Amino acid sequence: MAGKYDFDLAQGATFNRSLIIKDAGNTALDLTGNSLAGQIRTSAQSSTVEGSFTFAITDPTNGLISMKMTAANTALLPAQQCVYDVELTQASGDIIRILAGNVNVTANVTR
Repeated sequence: MAGKYDFDLAQGATFNRSLIIKDAGNTALDLTGNSLAGQIRTSAQSSTVEGSFTFAITDPTNGLISMKMTAANTALLPAQQCVYDVELTQASGDIIRILAGNVNVTANVTR
């Protein structure tokens, strides 16, 4: 089961979060050899990807990742509540949804 994390994202600003990925027992996952992908859509049923995150696994043995989106990319997001998820692709090829939730995109005023 994916963890739930809702957050605000400022349209037109750089988005950067550091997260530690843990299992159900609250132990950090070893992410060695794994990769991550994540998208934002206006709804789970939407066929349109509004934005994609980039990821870096900054400390694989301690489950530490960096989740980013450039200011140019956040500027293209609609100013509304959207949904996102993050999937982990293991070295074996198995894909696990590890994080999901709502993202409230707030409108950019200064352009």
